[in-house]
Amino acid sequence: MGGPTGAGRTGYAGDVERGARWDRITAIAGLLFVVLVVASFFTPQVPDSGDSAEELAAAISDDRAGHQMSLLLGFLADIAFLVFLAGVYSRLRRHEGTGGMFSGLFAIAGAAFSATILVSEGLYLAYIQAAENADPSVLPTIARLDDWVGIGTVPVGVAMMIGAAGAILSTHALPVWLGWLAGLNAVLLLLSLGAVFESDDESVLVSIGGFGGFLLFLIWTLAAGVVLLMRPRHHAEAAA
Repeated sequence: MGGPTGAGRTGYAGDVERGARWDRITAIAGLLFVVLVVASFFTPQVPDSGDSAEELAAAISDDRAGHQMSLLLGFLADIAFLVFLAGVYSRLRRHEGTGGMFSGLFAIAGAAFSATILVSEGLYLAYIQAAENADPSVLPTIARLDDWVGIGTVPVGVAMMIGAAGAILSTHALPVWLGWLAGLNAVLLLLSLGAVFESDDESVLVSIGGFGGFLLFLIWTLAAGVVLLMRPRHHAEAAA
């Protein structure tokens, strides 16, 4: 009855080893995501959407290769982030259980976050192509749409960080300080939503929330990647 002696322990050890392997892949994807995002800082910036159509077309045409490289780095970062998202969800779900709400919120909001960024990057691609292959008069419209779609990443980013904070603090699937860091990230991103109602784009709270939330999100991803890279070694030893 129940199979040979030790079969259950062998199965448990195999599950731990498998989880440790997924954690390492997740960690590498998270670190790669941060590296790609940082690398994109050294590519040309998107021209200001308030510029004229002629100025926008000239800015893109002057360094079209640089903008294409920026877009390529963004697409690669998207792939890495989706792998990271799936891996962190797997880790949280293993600790929270199949009925866990916070890990589900993290996964759903993270998927919406990625989808919104992909829409923004699609507009950026249209922006680059239109600068030389279409009527430049459409550029201000595309630029404005890109700005507005970018704002759409904020509410789903808040929900994603709330899910991460809730799952981590309630299950200790990751160190507790990562949960508090995720919660602080959610608060900062929530502040940046003031840009929707604030007529002054230079509002201090909006600026702090936007820049601080983005920076803290990168720090959180980097820290989670490092933790996941180190923890599997501990799990493997425990299983052995």
